[in-house]
Amino acid sequence: MDLEALNLDEDVLFDADVEFSSSASSNTITLVVPDDLDGKRVDAVIAAMEPSLSRSVCGNLVADGNVKLVQGDKQFLILSRKSHKVSAGDTLNVALPNEEKPTEIIAQDLPLDILYEDEHMIVLNKAAGMVVHPAAGNWDGTVVNALAHYLTNSPFGAGEFVGPDTDFKATDQADDPAGANGEVVSFRPGIVHRLDKGTTGILVVAKTTQSLGALSTAFADRTVKKTYLAVTVGNPGKRVAIDKPIGRHPVHRQRMRVVPDPHRKDSSGIAPKDRLTAPTQKGRRALSYVDTLAFDGKLGIAQVRIETGRTHQIRVHLQDRNTPIYGDDVYGIEAWNKRLSKTHGITRPLLHAYKLELNHPITGEEMVFKAPMAEDMKEIATRIWPTGAEEAPHIFR
Repeated sequence: MDLEALNLDEDVLFDADVEFSSSASSNTITLVVPDDLDGKRVDAVIAAMEPSLSRSVCGNLVADGNVKLVQGDKQFLILSRKSHKVSAGDTLNVALPNEEKPTEIIAQDLPLDILYEDEHMIVLNKAAGMVVHPAAGNWDGTVVNALAHYLTNSPFGAGEFVGPDTDFKATDQADDPAGANGEVVSFRPGIVHRLDKGTTGILVVAKTTQSLGALSTAFADRTVKKTYLAVTVGNPGKRVAIDKPIGRHPVHRQRMRVVPDPHRKDSSGIAPKDRLTAPTQKGRRALSYVDTLAFDGKLGIAQVRIETGRTHQIRVHLQDRNTPIYGDDVYGIEAWNKRLSKTHGITRPLLHAYKLELNHPITGEEMVFKAPMAEDMKEIATRIWPTGAEEAPHIFR
């Protein structure tokens, strides 16, 4: 059935065998409305349960007839009004259009803070707001896009992962002495590890197949030492070891959580119904060592060393300890985040990959990299720890 031919000013009831999605190129996700979203608007519910989708995108999905409310085995209701209120336990099927993934990367002249580079690898201090590699919703403006441009002109060589296609020749760059900006280049990024969009700090990228293999092995074998700095709401404590498994949240699938210990009541800090959703979930071991460097009575500066590299590990572990990262809109405290945004204009988690220790992938030389905090985080840290620059100049440099 062609949904575009219908007037969907009102919700429409269909039999279950009717074609649902208005797009032939889509995938469908199923959401069960949790208790805490009972009585909320359908667009707000979808946005809350799928943080990767903005509120406006969710509203458009509803308006375009891509959201249905399942009503038993035989029928469903196609929703057309984004203001439609849903109830706890309702099942929503949401058809998401498939985005075409680019097979090539657009080289972009974007600023990079390079800490170290040779012919085998490059070490960056990633800026806040920059995604590491292209993905849905962020096909450009990423670290990979910036590297695709920079490496074509690097004094240490481009490495193996950047290669101009047959239409991109040296003569085409005559009017662009800065390099391949805007040109399409084949780029198989040597990404070894990742940082969240809002997180700043050290990122290592391999430039050759050999260094990629060696670095990937080092990260997998946990011989790379990773130390972060975080501004926390509350005091996480001194010399604290957090050894709690992390798994995907059973309701909010874009989030992670500490998997509940079945022998300890409410150890996960989530609602009992969520604990029952996936009773057999074990999660993956996650080990973090936390040490508070300063605390002003409300906010703290914590140093966190992680032995494992689970998705959102530090953010989840600190949330579980009831001392979330300041500014974290997924795992943090909304009132505190609003204060940070209003008073300082900061809308990201104040988390920084401060130090990385590893052996060079080719020579084996022991190497230690340190990255200065971004100015926004340094300003907050200085307010918390006014004497920090004198007492810990290696952090406040």
